[in-house]
Amino acid sequence: MKKSGKISDLDKQALSELACEDAIISDKQRFGRVRTSMMKHLRSEYGEEIANRVLSRINKRASNGSSEMKESMIKPQLEYDFN
Repeated sequence: MKKSGKISDLDKQALSELACEDAIISDKQRFGRVRTSMMKHLRSEYGEEIANRVLSRINKRASNGSSEMKESMIKPQLEYDFN
């Protein structure tokens, strides 16, 4: 088996999927949904297949009742102190 110092294609894909997942989760936390503009950006950066797969994986996780996923999606309420 040949080892190289370069990142393999599988490693690149995994890193792309993780970065894409982080962007989608943070967008959902911030806005309560994934904006169309964010998905357009992710599709252009990572490709249609990866962006769509990650989005559907996150949505499936949330709909299947993953408590960890639901907790991460809870948007903290902003409190303002005007006094």
